[in-house]
Amino acid sequence: MSVTTLGDMLDRIQDFERRLKALYANIRDRTTNDGTRLLTYYLARHRRHLPSALESCSSSQIEKIRRTPLKYDGPEFEPRSRLEGVELPTSAVANEVLDTAVELVETLTAVYRWIADRQLGDEASLLFGSLLKIEMSHLIELKKIRAVDYL
Repeated sequence: MSVTTLGDMLDRIQDFERRLKALYANIRDRTTNDGTRLLTYYLARHRRHLPSALESCSSSQIEKIRRTPLKYDGPEFEPRSRLEGVELPTSAVANEVLDTAVELVETLTAVYRWIADRQLGDEASLLFGSLLKIEMSHLIELKKIRAVDYL
């Protein structure tokens, strides 16, 4: 168990989203498959969930949330190591990218669910509950795209 703050977790989440957006942009720029290019363009554009959730908080609420201590023994969440192992070749088809995207969103939902279930104050509960809802909606969208199989 590590003792940290919600601020540290928010920084990790922001780093994860930034790295994920860069990963999708890199695949988009290297692929020759139009379906994959379209999908990665969509995925990269939609990796702004944390900033949109933070917009509903005042600066004083954000500071209060960031200072909140957290004894973290939840799902492993280290953005750099989590994304270093993600290798998709330029020949990757959209379904391969989609499977990876679903897996990565599931990582975030597990972290958000774990934090939201803690008694960390009203502001933190609202923020992480909101992030969980956003990611769950995104996860459902991705699974629908995969189920329809039109890429």
